[in-house]
Amino acid sequence: MQSCSEKKQKLVERIGIHFEKKMSITPLAARILGLLILSPTEDLTFDDITKITCASKSSISTNINLLLQLKSIEYFTKPGDRKRYFRASKNHLEIALNDTLDKVKADLEIIDLIDKFNKISEKEKELEHKHQVRLLYKEYLNNQQNNLKKTIEKISEIQRTQ
Repeated sequence: MQSCSEKKQKLVERIGIHFEKKMSITPLAARILGLLILSPTEDLTFDDITKITCASKSSISTNINLLLQLKSIEYFTKPGDRKRYFRASKNHLEIALNDTLDKVKADLEIIDLIDKFNKISEKEKELEHKHQVRLLYKEYLNNQQNNLKKTIEKISEIQRTQ
């Protein structure tokens, strides 16, 4: 594959902007990830990615290495071929959900610390309305945590059967 359609290029750009913000990665890394997600049945080499993105080889190399470290992408080889072929990790969605779950857990820990501190504070009654808001937020986080755990388990089951 040496090029892609204009429609696919626009979608890669849109997906790339999303991943750039969500994952705090470089624009090029985000677009490479978008390209690989949109190319699940295509074997894309380093040269293919370079041609499609019109980026320098060093930039491509740096960003592919970043995505490999994040486990967002993976590579494979073919017998008799020295080239590496890249694709989105089979479990990239599970990895993303686990990252979100970690953030939810961290938020819950912070809320617990705030609540513990405020319970021993003399101004607890003055902060009652804030406490109620935190309780609502904590309920939301607990629901999100449970939903994430169920979804991750379902994805894991699907991947085990494949």
